[in-house]
Amino acid sequence: MGLVFSCCLWVQTAMLMHGGIAYSVRIDASAEHPLQVWRGQKLIADSLRMAYHPWSLQVADVDGDDIDEIAVGLTKPTQNLPFPHTTLFVMRFDGHQITRKWAASTLGRPLVEFCFSPKEKGKPQTLFTLEKTLDGKIALSAKRWTGFGFQNAGKPKSWRIAARLRCSGDRLLLSADNHQISLPWRELL
Repeated sequence: MGLVFSCCLWVQTAMLMHGGIAYSVRIDASAEHPLQVWRGQKLIADSLRMAYHPWSLQVADVDGDDIDEIAVGLTKPTQNLPFPHTTLFVMRFDGHQITRKWAASTLGRPLVEFCFSPKEKGKPQTLFTLEKTLDGKIALSAKRWTGFGFQNAGKPKSWRIAARLRCSGDRLLLSADNHQISLPWRELL
């Protein structure tokens, strides 16, 4: 996955496999429909609105069916929370169009960052989030797909400050309270 900055606009990319074909998934902050799926130089599908302010992109198999979904972090009002806030949408791509699989009003707490565990054939990837807690800390949580949405799994860890969450092999890496933290991700489950 990569970020390209250009004159205050950015493009974030990830690779998605569908039907044995590789696609490039992009968030193009300058586009009217910023979530885009490309095959080579051809735009195949686009979705979402610029007003949704997408800020993060991940490709993951959230339900374990060996078909990748597109997870997008957004800042937007929703039906249940009518003010702009950070949330997560999970989208499907069928080779022709992008549709919503799940559109969260909230994950329970304000979302700061997210990433997914590595792929294991036939198993859902675990969603890891950094979220703001009521006492102002940042909690690292593990979540699993239930068929309707994501449910907390395991016990969260929290720090005064935390950022730069990413999964690398069997570890979660992040910066927390001015330290570089490396945790086995299964330890959170």
